[in-house]
Amino acid sequence: MTDGTGGLGGMSNGAAPRQPSLPAAAPEGGRGPFDLNDHQKRVLLVVLVVHVILARFTLRDLRRRPESAVRGPKRLWRVWATVNTTGSVAYWTFGRRRGPSAPTA
Repeated sequence: MTDGTGGLGGMSNGAAPRQPSLPAAAPEGGRGPFDLNDHQKRVLLVVLVVHVILARFTLRDLRRRPESAVRGPKRLWRVWATVNTTGSVAYWTFGRRRGPSAPTA
């Protein structure tokens, strides 16, 4: 019985057939992908707090700002600011129109 390569079952050179490799499991008591040390937890907490604060300011500004003072659809800016911190940064950098139609308060 041949497999089309000239050998029998892929073992023409006498080597065992190659098994697909599986990801190595963490050893007993080892660290998995979501085990964070204290420093990593603090950094993650700071990033999360910054994201929430920036998103709240962005959503408040979008709620108060008229449609004519926003570049692009407000709904898109709301979604992008909520999902990703770069959305809020992009809104404050590019999404707001400066001029007479912008609120002053």
